[in-house]
Amino acid sequence: MNVLHRILKLAVPLNRSLVILKYKLLGPPRILNFSRGTNLEILKAFGAIVGRNVRIYSPVVLHAAPQGFSNLTIGDSCLLNGNNYLDLTAKITLEKGVSLGPGVTIMTHNRYNHNPFLEERLAHTCGKKDVLIKEWSGIKAGALITMGVTIGRNAVVAGGAVVNRDVSDNTFVAGVPAKLVKELKP
Repeated sequence: MNVLHRILKLAVPLNRSLVILKYKLLGPPRILNFSRGTNLEILKAFGAIVGRNVRIYSPVVLHAAPQGFSNLTIGDSCLLNGNNYLDLTAKITLEKGVSLGPGVTIMTHNRYNHNPFLEERLAHTCGKKDVLIKEWSGIKAGALITMGVTIGRNAVVAGGAVVNRDVSDNTFVAGVPAKLVKELKP
């Protein structure tokens, strides 16, 4: 192994440690825009529960997390494909094997920019609620998951779908709003 290769092997963990130290001083970053390993270490450093074999590609926007990422749980073997937006106002749980395609948005709250007219008339749509995505589900590119939704085990959400109600196990949903397209054989 040549000297340059040895130096580079030492530099990566050192760089990761410096990045984490920087954010320990400044507070958690709003955008994870680092290497896969550094993104994982930052999440863990600020309270997220992260399983083994998790792959997170940049960027990932983490909204409403000035105190940290304790509202985020990512199970083993999950994949976040980048350009994801995770609203951590309430809890987001991605169970084992969940994959999020590029551009997936998960919202855990809803407001109308403090507009009294809209918030009074649409009060039933305001608030915050947890989102749960169960084992081995796939959320395809550009899908939007709204607050309070549970995506069932082995479910597939089509690209661009807007999911505003629970999705059953072993199903494929698509559309705006998302509707059942097909039941999948377990």
